[in-house]
Amino acid sequence: MTGAGLCGSCRHQRRMVSDRGSVFLRCERARTDPAYPKYPPLPVWKCAGYEEAPRAGAERSAEAPGNDSLD
Repeated sequence: MTGAGLCGSCRHQRRMVSDRGSVFLRCERARTDPAYPKYPPLPVWKCAGYEEAPRAGAERSAEAPGNDSLD
């Protein structure tokens, strides 16, 4: 999500869509740590809990057929 700052690429964000189609990013860290707001004001440029989300296909590429050392 452009304009979200760090939240747009964080593994702890969850994209929420309202009945009217508005999109919000929810911080899942807020479930267990009250220091994090559920819906932080965007853009977020600094966050102690930020962890980059894994890229789609990054883990599977090592397991793809033909990539094992026994070939």
